[in-house]
Amino acid sequence: MRRQFEVLAVIFTALPCVAQTGNLSGWQKLITEKKDPDAARTLCTPFENSKIIAEQVEAEKCLANVELWGADRVKSEKNADGTVDIYDEWEPESVDAALAHLNRGLQLAPQDLSIHQGRLHILEISRRYKDMAKALDESCTIYHGKEVPDVWLAFTAELDDQMQYQAALDLSMILDKHYPNNADIIGNIGAFLDIMMRDAEAIPYLQRALELAPNDPIDTWDLGRAYDYSGQINEADTWYNKALPLMTDPDQKKHSLCIYAEFVEKKLNDRTRACEMQKQNCEDEKQTACGAVTAPATK
Repeated sequence: MRRQFEVLAVIFTALPCVAQTGNLSGWQKLITEKKDPDAARTLCTPFENSKIIAEQVEAEKCLANVELWGADRVKSEKNADGTVDIYDEWEPESVDAALAHLNRGLQLAPQDLSIHQGRLHILEISRRYKDMAKALDESCTIYHGKEVPDVWLAFTAELDDQMQYQAALDLSMILDKHYPNNADIIGNIGAFLDIMMRDAEAIPYLQRALELAPNDPIDTWDLGRAYDYSGQINEADTWYNKALPLMTDPDQKKHSLCIYAEFVEKKLNDRTRACEMQKQNCEDEKQTACGAVTAPATK
């Protein structure tokens, strides 16, 4: 598989819940421990009309979770290459109802980050990627806490893990609009473009990212890969050799050296050098430069 790029991963951490009054604080336990969404609905519904805004907000969060309870179905989908994707498909009516609760929650508490995250998460799991992009655009406009843009980058990393590269690219473009001159965001755009084999578009973004963070090993390596895939061999070799000394993780560096060894073998046509590198960094089956050269078949 062509995907040899790295995208910044940000660990997603759930925020603590706001303070709650009275019995409303028990809704999470009803859902996660007692697995009783009906009891949670009965508990939370009256608080939608509370005179306390925080209670209204918490009720909307509760009811959004209730709507999604049991609304997922396992679905399989065959890809063009014969592989099968298995994922949860969510009932559209339940998704719509959950989103309605969260949207009401945002009207009441636009600076509640957990609601912004919850809305994006629901759109992600329901595979409504275009709506997810629109929601992120809105959230970036409304919320300006210290957690951003890192908290938004978590969603592009999740989409990358799911190989939803176009969706990840769309979100990254929105982030670039709201947080310009951020090397992580710009580097991700370049990586996603090249994963999608849009090498010529990727290179300027990776160059721009390196102007902002010249010693970033991921962007430096990714620029080498982009040049490699676009057939610009000398440039690829230059950037590979800039990237390797910047890598501090031993496993990452060993893996990258094995990839570079294949480049040396097949693109620079230096089997002797490639073999030495492969012996040090590659598994036996990947030491392709070390075997005898097979003569072309004759008729």
